[in-house]
Amino acid sequence: MDEASQQPLAGVSVKIRNSTVGTSTDAEGKYSLNVDNLNGQQSIVFSYTGYKSETKTIALKTGKNLLNCGLSSDLVGLDEVIITGTSAGTTRKQLGSYISSVKGDDLTKGRSGNVLSSLQGKTAGAQISQNSGDPAGGISVRLRGISSVNSSSEPLYIVDGIIVNNNTTRVTNTQTGYDGGNFVGTIGQNRLVDINPADIERIEVLNGAAAAAIYGSRANAGVVQIFTKRGSLGKPVVTFSSSYSNSNLRKKVPVNQSPVKFGGSVDTETQDVLNTALITTSPVNRYDYQDYIFRNASGTDNNLSVAGGKDDTKYYVSASYFNNQGIVKNTNFRRFSLRTNIDQKLADWISFSAGLNYINSGADEKPDGNSFYSPLNSINIIANYHDLFTRDVDGNLKSVGERGRVNPVSVIEDIKQRQEVNRILGNLNLKLTPVEGLSIDYTLGVDHTGQNGKTYIPPYTYNVNPDYWGGGSNLNPTQNGYASVASNSALLINQELNATYNATLSDVLTSTSQLGFSYQYEKSNYNMLNGRGLAPFIETVNAASTILPGMDIRSEYSVSGAYFQQNFKYKDHLFLTGAVRVDESSVFGEDNRRQVYIKGSGSYVLSSADYWKNTSLSNWWNLFKLRAAYGQSGNLTGIGAYDRYNAYSSQTFLSRVSLFSSATLANENIKPERQAELELGADLSFFNNRLGASFNWYNKKVTDLLISRVEAPTTGFSSFLDNVGSLQNRGIELVLNGAPIKNTNFEWNTSVIYNRNRNKALDVGGLRLFSTNPGAPVAIIDGQPIGVFYGTFFARNPDGSLLLNDKGIPLIERGIQNGTEYTPQRDANGLPMGTPLRRVIGDPNPDYTLTFVNDFTYKKLSLHMQFDAVQGVDVWNADWRTRQGVGSGEIAEQEQMGEIPRGYIAGVYAVEEWRIDNGNYIKLREISLSYNLGKVKFFKDFTISASGRNLFSIDKYKGYDPEVNAGGQSTILRGIDFGAIPIPRTFTLGVQVKL
Repeated sequence: MDEASQQPLAGVSVKIRNSTVGTSTDAEGKYSLNVDNLNGQQSIVFSYTGYKSETKTIALKTGKNLLNCGLSSDLVGLDEVIITGTSAGTTRKQLGSYISSVKGDDLTKGRSGNVLSSLQGKTAGAQISQNSGDPAGGISVRLRGISSVNSSSEPLYIVDGIIVNNNTTRVTNTQTGYDGGNFVGTIGQNRLVDINPADIERIEVLNGAAAAAIYGSRANAGVVQIFTKRGSLGKPVVTFSSSYSNSNLRKKVPVNQSPVKFGGSVDTETQDVLNTALITTSPVNRYDYQDYIFRNASGTDNNLSVAGGKDDTKYYVSASYFNNQGIVKNTNFRRFSLRTNIDQKLADWISFSAGLNYINSGADEKPDGNSFYSPLNSINIIANYHDLFTRDVDGNLKSVGERGRVNPVSVIEDIKQRQEVNRILGNLNLKLTPVEGLSIDYTLGVDHTGQNGKTYIPPYTYNVNPDYWGGGSNLNPTQNGYASVASNSALLINQELNATYNATLSDVLTSTSQLGFSYQYEKSNYNMLNGRGLAPFIETVNAASTILPGMDIRSEYSVSGAYFQQNFKYKDHLFLTGAVRVDESSVFGEDNRRQVYIKGSGSYVLSSADYWKNTSLSNWWNLFKLRAAYGQSGNLTGIGAYDRYNAYSSQTFLSRVSLFSSATLANENIKPERQAELELGADLSFFNNRLGASFNWYNKKVTDLLISRVEAPTTGFSSFLDNVGSLQNRGIELVLNGAPIKNTNFEWNTSVIYNRNRNKALDVGGLRLFSTNPGAPVAIIDGQPIGVFYGTFFARNPDGSLLLNDKGIPLIERGIQNGTEYTPQRDANGLPMGTPLRRVIGDPNPDYTLTFVNDFTYKKLSLHMQFDAVQGVDVWNADWRTRQGVGSGEIAEQEQMGEIPRGYIAGVYAVEEWRIDNGNYIKLREISLSYNLGKVKFFKDFTISASGRNLFSIDKYKGYDPEVNAGGQSTILRGIDFGAIPIPRTFTLGVQVKL
C-alpha cells in the first residue's frame, strides 16, 4: 500500500529475488505467491512506477506465509524498471541516459481520447503539438528537435514490443488539384489515434540516441514505448468508466463591424479594401459567419475491462467506444476497440504472453485548411457582408458574389468526406529460462491497417471559379461535381529474438550480456480513383464525365539487424554499458544498406557509495547520480522503397503508349542519414525524497542529410536527391518534482518540466525555399533553424520604427540582394529603392517550452492542474492577412471607418512580414476534479470526476490559437495558419466504478 495515504496499490510487482517466481497485486493491493519449491530465507522485492522499491526478507515455513509492505513515493523513480528495447529491463539507477516514464492514470486525467495529446507536457525533451482541432486531428511529436529534412521526424512507436504504424496517409482530400496542388505537408489523422488511452499502463520515452541506439536504423527521431495493461492474480476486477464531453470554440476572431464598404453595392464591387480607386462608400449589413460554421459539440467515451488471474494464467480484456463530434458542423470521429492480453506460465522455465487489439474507426470530415473551400477558408476569403442563405426561386443557394467562390453553406451542408479504418495489432512473446542466469525471448508482432475514404463535391447551381473549388484552372468550369475513392493497406511484421545472461563475477561485480536479432517487414498499397463532372445526386466516380489521373502506389521493404550489449555493475553504484548494432535495409543500394551503430554509457550513483552514506549529507541529500552517454542511430527508412531507381510512368502520346520519367533524378549511391549524440546529466533528490531534480544536456548531429538539390534543365531533370550537409540540435532539459505537503489527509505534488532546444542547418549549400499553399516562404539556410520564414520585410528608420510614406503607410524594404546578404538603398527623398529585399522574418521553432503541474489530494478529493507554455515562436498567420484583404477583418474596419489611411492594407498586403504573428502562449492544458466515494453497495470503488482541456490561453495571437499547423505532421512546414480548425475548449463529466 501507499505508506502516506494508506491506500492499496494495484499492479505492484512482487518478485522473489534470484528466482522466476513473481506476480503483481490486485485492485485491493493483495497478492499470492506459490513458494512450494522454495524454503529458508527469501528476499521479496516490491516495485511500482513512481515508488521506491522495497526488499523484505522472510523465513518461509510450511503452509501460508504473510508479508506486508508499504511503498513510499520516489520523485526521481530511480528504482523503476525501464525497458530499452532489449529482452530484459533495467532500473533507472543503471541508465546512463535519460528516459522518462508516464503512468497510464496520468494520461486519462484530461480525458482527451488521444494518446499523443494526453502525453502533451508530461515528458522532458518532447514538443508535442496538436496541428488541428478536428476530432481526429493530427499531432506532431518532436524529441529533441527535428532529425531529418527529407523524411519524418516522428519517433518510432512500439506497443507491447511491436513496432506500429503511425503514418499519416490521406484517403480523403486526395487529388492534387483538389487541395491546391502545392506542397502542403502531411495532413490528416496519424494512426496512433487508434490506440485507446484507457488501455495503457505506462509510456516510456527514449529521447536520446544512446537510449534509442539499441533500435539502430529506425531510432533517429527517438522512441516512444507504450505498454498496455495486463492481468494480475486474484479475483476478476471489472472496471467501467463513462464520460460525456462538450466542446466549443474557445475564442472567436474579431470581424469587421463597419456599417459601410468602399464602392457600390455588394453585387457590383469586390475586394473593396484592396481596390484603392474606390473612394466612396455604400451601406452594408455585416455578418459573423463563425456563428454558422461552429457549434457546441458533444462526445462520449465508454470503457469496460475485466482483469484477473488464477494459478499460472493472467488476463486482461477490454472494450471501448469513443465518439466525438467536431466543433465544425457535420464533422465527427468514432472509434470502437477490443483488446485482450494473456500471460501464461507453462512451466517454471517457460512462459508466453499474447495480445490482440482490433480497432474500427470512422470519421466524417471536411476539406482541410489547404483548400479555399475548407470551412474556415470559405469564410476567410469573402467579405462578411453577404447573406449566405439567399436562395433563388427554385430554393437553390446563390453564390456569394465574389469571384465565383464557393458559398460556405455549400461546404458545410453538401461536401461529404468519409474515412473508415480497420486495424489489427497482434503480438506473441515466448520467454524461456533454460538454465540459471539465462533468459531467451522471442517476439512476433503484426500490425495491419486498412483505410478507405471517399470524397464528394456536388454540382453547384451557381457558377464557381475552378481555381477555388478544386481541379485547377485548366479544367472546364462547366464540369461541376467531383468524386473520389481511395484505399490504403499497410502491413508491418516484426520479429525479435533476444538472449540475456546474468553472471556474478565477484562479490562486488556483476555482468549482464545481451545478444539479439530482429527482422522487420513492411508492405503498403495505395489506390485512388477520381473524376469530375457529375449529374445531380450521383456520387460515384465511374459516373463522372471526366476521369482524372488516379494513383496506384506500392511499397515493400525490409530491415534486419543484430546487436550485442554488455552491462557491468559495481557495488550497486557504478554502472557501465556498451553496445554495437548492425542493420541492413533493402531501401538503399548494396554499398550503403549495411550500417553499424555503437553506444556507450555510464552512471555513477555517489549517494549509494559507502563514503556518502557515512557523511552528514546523506541525512538530507538522498540521491546524487551523474551520468553520461554517447550513441549512434540511423535512418534506413529515410527514402521510399524504390527511390534509388529512376521510375517511369506511362501516358498516351499521339494515340500510343509512352513512358515518362519523374522530374527527380534517382541516386543509386545515396546514403542513409546518421545521428550521433552526446548526453550528460544528473539526478538528485533531497529531504527524504520530497524534492527531486533531473538535468540533461545534449548535443546531437545528423549527418548525410537527404536534401533535393536543383539540377540544370539540360539534364532532363529538375532535382537530384543527395546527401548534403548536416543539422545540429543542442539543448537542455530540466525536470523538478516536489511533494511540499504529504500526510494522511492531504497531499500536494508538483512538477516543472523545462525544455530548450537550438536547431540549425550546417553546410546545406545556401538557400532553399519551399512552396506552400498559404504562400509561407519556408526555407533551409546555412546557420539557421530548419523551416524559418524567409521573406520580404518592412523598411525601418535608424531607431527601429517603421518607415512611412507621406500618407502614413509602411513601406517595403528595397535594395540590392546577393544570396542571403542584402544592402538597403534609399533615394534622394530617403525612400526605399531597388528590388524588394528578403531575410529571415520569423522562426516557428520555440525558444523553450515549459510545463507546470500540480496535484492536490485531500482525503478522497483530488485536483489536477497542468499549464503548458511555449515561448519564442512565430506563426505564419495567412488567415489574418486574408481577412483584412477581403474586408472582413478588424484592420479593414479601421480603414473603412477612416481611422487609418486609405490604401493602408493595399500598401502592406504584399509585405510578407505582415503575416508573421506572435505564437507565444500559456495554456491551461488540463484541469480535473475527482472524488472517490470508495465502496458503494456492490461497487468496490466508485469515482466521479469533472475535467477540462484547453480552457484558456494567455497569448497575443491574432488568430484562433497559436498552437496550429496547416502543414500537418510535416517536418519542415511548421507554424502555418491557413484554414486549420482551432483546438476546441472541452468540458467532461465522468464516472468510474470497479466491481
